[in-house]
Amino acid sequence: MGGVDAASFRLERRVAGFVAREDVLRPGEHLLLMLSGGADSMALLALLPGVDVRLGLGLRLSALHVDYGARGADSDRDREIVTRACEAAGVPLHVVRLRRRLSGSSFQARARALRYARAEQIAVSNGCAVVVTAHNRDDQAETVLYRLAKYASPRGLAGMRPRERPPARPLARPLLCLGAAEIREYCRARGVEYGEDVTNSRPVYARNALRLEVLPALQRLNPRVAETLADTAAMAAAEADVLAAATAAAAARAAWPKAPGDLAAFGIAALAVEPPALRALVLHDAAREALGGQALVERRVVEALLNLCTRRDDAGSAGLGRGLEAVRAGGVLRLRRREPAHVCRAAAIDGAALAATGGEGVALVACGRSFRARLQDGSALERDPARAFIGLPGPPRRVTLRHPRRGERFAPLGLGHETTVARFLAGARAPAPERARAFVLAAGRGAAGLRRAFACVRVVVVRCSSSRRICEGPDR
Repeated sequence: MGGVDAASFRLERRVAGFVAREDVLRPGEHLLLMLSGGADSMALLALLPGVDVRLGLGLRLSALHVDYGARGADSDRDREIVTRACEAAGVPLHVVRLRRRLSGSSFQARARALRYARAEQIAVSNGCAVVVTAHNRDDQAETVLYRLAKYASPRGLAGMRPRERPPARPLARPLLCLGAAEIREYCRARGVEYGEDVTNSRPVYARNALRLEVLPALQRLNPRVAETLADTAAMAAAEADVLAAATAAAAARAAWPKAPGDLAAFGIAALAVEPPALRALVLHDAAREALGGQALVERRVVEALLNLCTRRDDAGSAGLGRGLEAVRAGGVLRLRRREPAHVCRAAAIDGAALAATGGEGVALVACGRSFRARLQDGSALERDPARAFIGLPGPPRRVTLRHPRRGERFAPLGLGHETTVARFLAGARAPAPERARAFVLAAGRGAAGLRRAFACVRVVVVRCSSSRRICEGPDR
């Protein structure tokens, strides 16, 4: 055996040792290999049969190639390379050709999402237990650097794991122990055909910039920086497992019964007794799970959740992205899907017309509910908790019954100062979904309230509740 063959033999043995040591592939599994036609993926196809024989795993192989049609003749070339190699290896190949080209600044993210979605569909229909990718050690280094640059989370150092279980099925990466250069040398020595993606030579994407500009600069400080970063990722992954157990225990201690629509709920007091770092991890994991289980959560999202927990007033909300929000009320922090904005027409009447009706008043319909508004002499006013009222020095120009507006303020009777309608409703423990549908009774200018009649000048807030008569209650 010549020198090159000996090197290839040692490389194959390293991969087999890595697969066994890290439990990357398991006996009898049916694998779906994701093959792009590049050096890494074609080396994966060439290496796995030997790994299977060495370890006696009895694996079954199928493959997937996604043709985005974005590189013209090069896309055709890669598809043909994968087709020839799979035919020679006797591996069933599924080719997905897109009808419409992907383009734009988010091309890579959309291409990745589409690729994994198709992989899941084909894995399900063909009984494949594991999806296998050809990520290598240099990819791992790029991942660690990218996460450090974009996300303020030490757990991002864990990078990609040799085997992990995303929301669908396990994802395996048998080549994480190899560098990109030695994979290409293996292909050359073994005569493995592959295609070069010319777009990888231009720093137009974040990963390309890391590979072409950042890593070479770091290699001047440490020629083996990719190995160092990969080793860091392996150690961080082991430590992350310990942190995950502690975080899960803290989350269980702080957990609160979920209301309908909640994705997660935590008691504020229970969270407060946890160490700050552990509290942040609990909220980080809750946000990640709510966002889909594999989302990389930005630090600003965790900071927003932490700020909600430390507010003096038991109120507030924060957007999490992807249509989700966190809402604090009643000593509980809830993560939930943001409901579509409720829109309905306000009910309004001219003040002079209202005064002309005397004690009879005027019927108003707002948000599908019926009310009756009337002007009364303040000296004869009965302070019935079923009625909301506003003290006025004279007939109003206009009376309006509507839902509260964002940031709207009023001065509840007895409070001594103004507050926002949102904080008032939260302090009165109105459920978050009901707050946007509370009613504001405004005379001329101002806002309106909750639960029972709270009088103030120009503004009253009354709760939207079918169980309580408000403003003379439903008109009978």
